[in-house]
Amino acid sequence: MAKRSREDARWWLAASIDDYESAQLLFKGGKYSKTIHVLHNATEKALKAAILAERKRPPYGTGGHNLVRLYEMVQSKLKLPTKLVRTIDDLSPLYLPSEYPDAALGVPGTLFKKEQAQRYLREVGELVQWLKKKMPRE
Repeated sequence: MAKRSREDARWWLAASIDDYESAQLLFKGGKYSKTIHVLHNATEKALKAAILAERKRPPYGTGGHNLVRLYEMVQSKLKLPTKLVRTIDDLSPLYLPSEYPDAALGVPGTLFKKEQAQRYLREVGELVQWLKKKMPRE
């Protein structure tokens, strides 16, 4: 990673941490589909922070929500542990069904269970902390 952090990269990382904390509250409230959706957002923002820290531009549009694609942009520098790469792979396709009825083929709030949300809450927490440690300071 770059030695000096870009201000916009720090903004994205702070937004990621805020989303992660919001997901914790959603989980405590039993809103498991929303928890997963917000965890996807937290992961997306953390990866975009890493991309910006590398002086690259994150993709716009739907490509900007594809966690696998975002990770591929910084994979050579980040080298995440295998478990966290699997988290990215598994969480990436859940963006739409965790939020939109047409993608969920029903009510998103009934699609995901506590155990799924709990897994992603734990693993995205690890991912965000891992990236936070790797991000350059000012």
